[in-house]
Amino acid sequence: MEKKHAEETLNKILSYMNVSTSLKTEEVDDGSLEITISGDDLNFLIGYRGESLEALQTLLNLMLFKETGNWSFVSIDINNYKKDRYSKIEGIAKNYIDRVRFANKEVELPVMSSFERKHVHLFISGYDDIKSESIGEGSQRRVVLKPS
Repeated sequence: MEKKHAEETLNKILSYMNVSTSLKTEEVDDGSLEITISGDDLNFLIGYRGESLEALQTLLNLMLFKETGNWSFVSIDINNYKKDRYSKIEGIAKNYIDRVRFANKEVELPVMSSFERKHVHLFISGYDDIKSESIGEGSQRRVVLKPS
């Protein structure tokens, strides 16, 4: 994925919203891009539980695919929202891991977005004695932790 093209496309989207921001783009080891948007009063771009942020990210990825014909992933973070959220989610997951170990039975985590669930699954993969699985439908999807 070309960094410049991704930044230009995202800037085009943001300009339609009359949003003044600065972008910082980094290439990740797997070839995908991470774009961090910085600016004032950007909470509306994050939305409730990060839903607007996910929509913006999906829109950018679809636009880039349509323009280039190549599918590659671009992750967007706004004022470190995702970074902070993932840190909180890891703390929550650690608490639930302790519950699983203590009770030796499965426990359900709260409802999470698809990106948050994916992060939990990746985080849990570092534990040999715990396994994770997503259950539920639609907006009620959640992660279940189980002893291995």
